Amino acid sequence: MKISIITVCKNSEAYIEQVIKSVISQSYKEIEYIIIDGNSQDKTKEIVTKYADQVTYFISEPDNSLYEAMNKGIKLATGSFINFINSDDFLYDCNVIQDVVSFINAHPDCDFIYGDTHIRPNPRISSQSSISKPPLPSAIPEEMAHGTGILFLQGAIFSRRELFSKLGVFNEDYKISADYEWFTRVVLDKTLSIYYYPRTIFSFYQGGVSGNITTTLKEMFEIQNQVPAFQSDDLLRLRLLKFQNTIIELKSFLSKVETLSEERRVLIEKMKTPANRFWIKKLWLKFKLIARLLLNFSKQSGNQNK
Repeated sequence: MKISIITVCKNSEAYIEQVIKSVISQSYKEIEYIIIDGNSQDKTKEIVTKYADQVTYFISEPDNSLYEAMNKGIKLATGSFINFINSDDFLYDCNVIQDVVSFINAHPDCDFIYGDTHIRPNPRISSQSSISKPPLPSAIPEEMAHGTGILFLQGAIFSRRELFSKLGVFNEDYKISADYEWFTRVVLDKTLSIYYYPRTIFSFYQGGVSGNITTTLKEMFEIQNQVPAFQSDDLLRLRLLKFQNTIIELKSFLSKVETLSEERRVLIEKMKTPANRFWIKKLWLKFKLIARLLLNFSKQSGNQNK
């Protein structure tokens, strides 16, 4: 079984080698690796060229969008299943593809398989990584109707290549959520077999373009409002319930913020009294004295070490 892996990139010199290495180091070797570059102006093309003998197709030319580039990759792909992994992401370990192929062979009717994702947060926000576990197939329609959380990410998905002929390719009118729109076509087609594979597939960097939550949600809600199936009474009720619960959670959060803000204001007012100003001044003088002593100690220790 041949697996097609597609990486779309542009000016990705900081990450591209990492994802290439994660693909070519796979223990399973029947991999067709396709890299679609948007005419990078940094060293991306130079780095990819280093691995020319291990990359099946490499195209570098201007494109209008992420999804136009992904559609180019789909047209080139000849594998039984297609996986997309972005330039700032990478396959979780060297046995991912072997394990996925084994799972597919054990479930030969599957058309769409997805697994878990290792989340690497933007270091400016957090240093804690985590494993994101998507909903089970039976819960996907409800989760898609809500549309406000991570459902499943491209790098954790393997789609049978024929699905892009049957359902069409990505809608290039969308800037950031065309994959979500395509997933609705998959989920709403009751003839397809969807499987969840409880295994971490890839590592996802949370600081990329998909981190623009405002644009993402705007497009997702636009898609929901256009897809006829989402206008059914059941799904409309689910969406309304989700938004009601979201408002309750938001109001609760704002109430806590207001309480903390008032407590801070009261504390600041108390600190303004003459008595408290006197003690604050004394504490500040002690702090400066301790800081001076520590600095002198550090200098003395440094001289002794010399």
